[in-house]
Amino acid sequence: MRRILHRVDESCKKAGLKLNAKKTKIMQLKPENSSLYDVKVDQTVLENVEDFKYLGSVKTIDGSCSKDIKMRIGMAKKKMIELNNVWKDHNIPIELKLKLLKCLIWPIMMYGCEAWSQKKDDDKRIEAAEMWFYRRILRVKWTDKRTNESVLKELKTERTLLNLINAKKLKYVLRNHRTSLIKIV
Repeated sequence: MRRILHRVDESCKKAGLKLNAKKTKIMQLKPENSSLYDVKVDQTVLENVEDFKYLGSVKTIDGSCSKDIKMRIGMAKKKMIELNNVWKDHNIPIELKLKLLKCLIWPIMMYGCEAWSQKKDDDKRIEAAEMWFYRRILRVKWTDKRTNESVLKELKTERTLLNLINAKKLKYVLRNHRTSLIKIV
């Protein structure tokens, strides 16, 4: 890693750029029972981090996507709350509200999902978020003690978010696999 960073620093200097060591962070993957080593740029030790945000997704040292999934759910819920006046409007049919949900909220939720390595807890979290969205559209409170099935029945829909995420992941893998096969031939 030191050599690569040194090459990047030299390339930057040749181009008249300077690598800002105070803003540069690194994440070192290390085997258990081994220690991290210091990486320096211009005599400044770079900060080691456990996770970082890259292109809108959270990357963690253990490769888990749970933090990224939680962040995506939070962002989608925030947008859902911002659009409260749409969900509360009685003049907008439920069918249109469902289309708006799938067009405006789900892309926020699913951004970068192709790279997720989901655990069962993550799947449960995604399904719970989907039901939260549906309940929000119907203005159903948790204290109303309505089952998920009754909410889905009233909306005349099924749970599809998790299946969509898995389909996107499969499509991504197949597309990359096909590309690598073409390169071989």
